[in-house]
Amino acid sequence: MENLPLEEDGVAIELVASEDALQQAINQLEQCTELAVDLEFDQNRYTYGFNLCLVQIADGNGTCFIIDPFYIEDLSPFFRLMENPAITKIIHHSNNDILLLDKMGCSVKGIMDTDVAAKILNYERSSLATVLKEEFSKEIDKSQQSSNWNKRPLTEDQLRYAAIDVIYLHKIKAKLLEEIEKQGRMHWLEEENHILEQLKYTESDNPHLRLKHSYRLNYYQQYLLKGLYAFREEMARQFNKPAHFVIPNEALVELANNPNVDLHEWLNHTRGIHGNLKKPKNERLLQEAMQQSKAAAKENNISHDYPEHRFHRPLRTPETERRKEHLTEVQKYIMANYGEYASKLIINQSLITDFSQSGKLRCTKKYATDIVLAAAQELGIDVPLSITAPQPGE
Repeated sequence: MENLPLEEDGVAIELVASEDALQQAINQLEQCTELAVDLEFDQNRYTYGFNLCLVQIADGNGTCFIIDPFYIEDLSPFFRLMENPAITKIIHHSNNDILLLDKMGCSVKGIMDTDVAAKILNYERSSLATVLKEEFSKEIDKSQQSSNWNKRPLTEDQLRYAAIDVIYLHKIKAKLLEEIEKQGRMHWLEEENHILEQLKYTESDNPHLRLKHSYRLNYYQQYLLKGLYAFREEMARQFNKPAHFVIPNEALVELANNPNVDLHEWLNHTRGIHGNLKKPKNERLLQEAMQQSKAAAKENNISHDYPEHRFHRPLRTPETERRKEHLTEVQKYIMANYGEYASKLIINQSLITDFSQSGKLRCTKKYATDIVLAAAQELGIDVPLSITAPQPGE
């Protein structure tokens, strides 16, 4: 839509849809010490891949810039802003935003995650809508939450929704941090924010083995599945559709399980196959992909044996059960003292299971390690630390 005059709750909404407009906006935003930021993205919902669709930045002084990356080839001024550690970036539930920007070559610094802050304050639900309602008695309209952000032009409702995700974050941050200060938990938040800054986007080495029931296939079938998965990715990229829209996951695994079926019949009698894949040219490409995978499997002497089940139940002995009971007791103590939901940042079932098996506490967070050790000491329970765990007092 054109950049019509828009405002939401007294905040002016400015659409940024050119490189000149972006630079002007960045020049203004660089003067701020705190910015509220959010991204709208598509992650294999409407299009192929993990893609940026919109950036919202509120300056806390009455302006919200909405940057449309579809019309801006060079986002480097925005990236430099996000990488500047001197400017605090207030983001609510920042994980996916950080990962997407890292994928694009931008390493975000100066993060202040208000979702984490809410968890530290023992919120049962820490969504932006919940925090706004509980702290400010404000209801927000989330009807655009599942909006297709790839479509242009953007509607006025979409722009307002996008702005709402950031225009209250300065107030939320101030309110939550005031409570965290009172509870003496600022060092929790600082460490959690630092951990978020270390997040890196990575691709799985064997994404085909993450498909449901792929573990039931033998080595030969899994090898074929890898080739078919790569073929589906290429077709999805060409069609610009999520890969499971091209061939459903279950159908892909079933094809690897029955690689000698008539592919023409299979394409035309399998539910969920994208229409473009049934075209003669693409059918031939599928045939070739299957033949190449079979030939490579034969050349590499891939076995038809079945892999051992990858899941192994944790070893249960009197000693592992004793350790589990002791750390569960510590967990209950922490829940009673810090709150049920805040305690999940400190200790969880995975940590307890690992301790029961290894006999060592392998907690990567300094503040959490200190709390667990202090609780264990209070209860008279011996909790040895792993060599790699943060040491008390560090």
